Order: sequence, then structure tokens, then C-alpha cells
Amino acid sequence: MSQTLAPAAIPAAIPAAIPAAIPAHVPAELVFNLDVGGARTEAFRKDPFKVWGKLRGLPPVFWSTHAEAIRPGGCWVATGAEPIRQVMQDWEHFSNERARDPNGGYSGGTGGLVPLYMDPPEHGKYRALLAPVFSPKNIDAVEQSLTGLSSELIDAFAGKGECEFMTAYARPFPVIVFMRFMGLPMEGREQFIAWEHTIFQGETLEARRAAAMAVAGYMRELSEEKRRNPGDDILSGLVRAEVDGAPIRPEMLAGMNMLLYMAGLDTVAAGLGHTLRYLAEHPKLQRRLRANPEMIPDAIEESLRYHSWIPTGRLCVKDIELNGAPIKAGDWVQTLLYAASNDPAEAPDPSQFRPDREPNRHFAFGAGVHRCAGSHLARREMRIAVRMLLDRLGEFRVKPGAELRYDGGLVCLNSLPLEWEVKA
Repeated sequence: MSQTLAPAAIPAAIPAAIPAAIPAHVPAELVFNLDVGGARTEAFRKDPFKVWGKLRGLPPVFWSTHAEAIRPGGCWVATGAEPIRQVMQDWEHFSNERARDPNGGYSGGTGGLVPLYMDPPEHGKYRALLAPVFSPKNIDAVEQSLTGLSSELIDAFAGKGECEFMTAYARPFPVIVFMRFMGLPMEGREQFIAWEHTIFQGETLEARRAAAMAVAGYMRELSEEKRRNPGDDILSGLVRAEVDGAPIRPEMLAGMNMLLYMAGLDTVAAGLGHTLRYLAEHPKLQRRLRANPEMIPDAIEESLRYHSWIPTGRLCVKDIELNGAPIKAGDWVQTLLYAASNDPAEAPDPSQFRPDREPNRHFAFGAGVHRCAGSHLARREMRIAVRMLLDRLGEFRVKPGAELRYDGGLVCLNSLPLEWEVKA
């Protein structure tokens, strides 16, 4: 994948007379009119990593007034590894509380991903219910099942010499894994794949919302069924679980279900797309990994670092100075995990894809108390996928003439047409 990581020329600060309302506490020298990839702009959909790469050379925390910024009128953008680490770990000053409704309860459903959109100490009570499910021991126990599923999907296209990878493998693989973990009926698999695609890559906001509401409704009905007839699966465990000595309230259960759905599907699909595209465009690395399959786990870690595609942010709830930036309560701070993972202070020579990088302290799964609970499963899915695809397919490449574009939400390829010589 082409990636512009060389230090960019620092753009001039925005003059105070521009028609954007800049808060009085924001110093003029920290104001820039730059696309930070917060919306589905054409440049971002064409090459999000190039857009993010252009932020190199700017202050590690700056104010963006770009019309497509995350917040109307602009917001703070953190790109340095140290300030991002502080934002994600200091919940006294930076809150991820987005699930609470105006009445003091929690919205659940599509509006309140639980426990992601909660702060300590409430966050820890719900996080503790998920941690054992995604422990390395539990992931080890299902590896054979994951391998069998991967083989089944590859069987459908290995002998054809070509496939549209996102549709043939990257999307269905994590969807089916999710359905098995949650104890969902497999006959609904095509519907779940369709919902996943619409939620993250639907052409209109209305279509995305409708698909999300459909999933929320389906999961709500299934939760009631699991309550009546529990099984040995995550959903059955959650409907039986208690927090503070009482069963999980329906809106909180809905929020947990949606988090598992949202976090477990498109993130893995996107990671597989980024990794396979990079391998398709670097045949020498393909050959190196085929000859040395023991390097695949480290190559996956480097792909996670190199791409770190999930943008996130926090709301400042208490005034603080961050790397010289005076951040006030009520300000939004967008944290670009890609920039943190590619900070030269954190990863020397970040533009070099080095499978043997050691140490590899990337931010692909976040940091602090909200670090991704399903990271062990995501890693295992990606390792199994890359190992089996390299083993089963000939040297693959992006189909000539293919125009590759990205969704502007969680930064996922819309399609990835691949071709290869069929093995005898």
C-alpha cells in the first residue's frame, strides 16, 4: 500500500480572520485547516493513510478547523504517541462517557456501546464480564474451529485464481466467528453479513442507521429467547450475569451486544483488507512469509502498527494543558491512533514495514482501560487467515485496473480484487 510517511511541510497557521469560530483559548499558532480524515471526503476515501501521513511535522496536539472535522467548528487533534497515551489513560480529564442518557441512565442499543462508552468505575463492572470470554485460554480452545471455518471459505475460491477478497473472506470470516461465539443461528449468516456491510459501508446515513436498528432489534429478541432457553455461549452468559447484585438491565445488555457486534466485525475485516493489500503489493514479503511461516504473528503485529486504522477520541471534562495545548472542559480531542503508532519516537523508521520490529508498541487496539477486550481473538483470526491464505493460494496480486477505495467510517476497503496462479 502506498503510504506517505515522510515529514510533511508544516502548513501556515490559520489567520484569525477565517470564517470559522475558533475558541478564544486556542492559540493561533496551533490552528490549522487540514483534513484529518474525520468524514467521508474524497481524498480520505481514496487513500486515508496518505491523508494521515500529511499530518507529520505538525505539533503533536493542534486545533483543526477543517469543514469535515469531527466536531462542527473544529476540534483538537492529537497525533503524538505520548499525548495520545495520556488522553486514553487519564479518564479524570478525558472522558469516553457517551452511553449515559439525559436522565442519568444509559441509552444502550446503538447509542451507547457498553462498556466502551463508559468511564470507571462503572466501566470495570461490565468489562469484567467480557474479559474471561476473550482470554487467550478461551481463544486457544476454539482455534481448531476457526481454522476449519477459514478453510471452508478458502475452498470456495482457491481454485478460481481470483476473488473479491472483502466479500469472499474478509467480511464473512469475522461475522461467522461472532455468530458462533454469541450462539446465533447459522441460517441467519447471510443477513448478518448484509447488515455488517450496510452499517459500515452503506451509501446513506439513513441506511446505516436502519441496519444498526435491525441488528439491535434482532439481538434484543434473541436475548429474550436465551433468557428462556440458555445455552453455552456468550449471549446466554450475559443474560444470566449480574452487576452490583442485580441482572444486567435490558438497555445495558443491548449496549453490550452492539459493542460485540460493532467491534468484532468491521475491525477484523478492515485489518484483513489492509494486510492482504500490503502483501499483494509486496510479493517479496509474501515469499518471505511463505518460507518462514513462524514470522507471520510478528508480521501481523507490524501490519497492525503500520495501519492502525481506527480513529477515536475523548471529551475533555477538566481543564488541562497537553503538550502545550490549553484544553478546556467541553473540548473534543480526536486521537489518531495511526499517527501514534507511526510516531518516530515510538517506532523508529515508521515508514519501513519490518516484520521483525522489536519492540512493537503500537496503538491499534487503543490504550488504557478501554483497550480492546477482543484483541486476542482479533489477532488469532488475522494470523489464521494470513497463514492459510499464503499456504493455499499462489502468489497473489491486486487485479490490474482495480480502483481501490475506502469507507470513511472505520477505514475499511470497499473491495479488494485479487488474482493468482492456481496451484497444481
